[in-house]
Amino acid sequence: MPLWMIYHPPSAFVEEDTKCAFAKAITEIYSVKLPAFYVNVIFQPIQQTSFYVGGVARPSPHTDTNKPGPDSKKPFIRITIQNIARKIPNDARRDGFLERVDNALKPFIEDAGYDWEYSVAETSRDLWKMQGLVPPMPDTEAEKVWCRVNEAVPFKRETGGLV
Repeated sequence: MPLWMIYHPPSAFVEEDTKCAFAKAITEIYSVKLPAFYVNVIFQPIQQTSFYVGGVARPSPHTDTNKPGPDSKKPFIRITIQNIARKIPNDARRDGFLERVDNALKPFIEDAGYDWEYSVAETSRDLWKMQGLVPPMPDTEAEKVWCRVNEAVPFKRETGGLV
């Protein structure tokens, strides 16, 4: 499962349509190879008094005490991404993945004038379950069923590559 945690000021992503479009753009990064329901996106508003970058609240008035550094009036978006269902196997795939992430973020973050940062962690598949089920292995018949029905459904261990 990819899990995206988007930490943002309360003034960002206030419209439901914007959040929905952003979540769909994120899901499209993965849905070629993964069931769409694997992708989780959580928008977490953080008050400026709880969001500090370099010891400076973001956003906050830009003063001489905030220098040197970026304009602290600009809201800051922090994204953490956990990829569990797949590992990135090589540098070329990593670069392609990061480019797809950048393209998905651009209209919602860069074009909106926010500062941002993201990081990606690949975690162990061995400690992951959905609906109490160990997910099928990649490219198995059971995973193809999960893609088609877009939900976790029981399967025979053999069809999920779990023998």
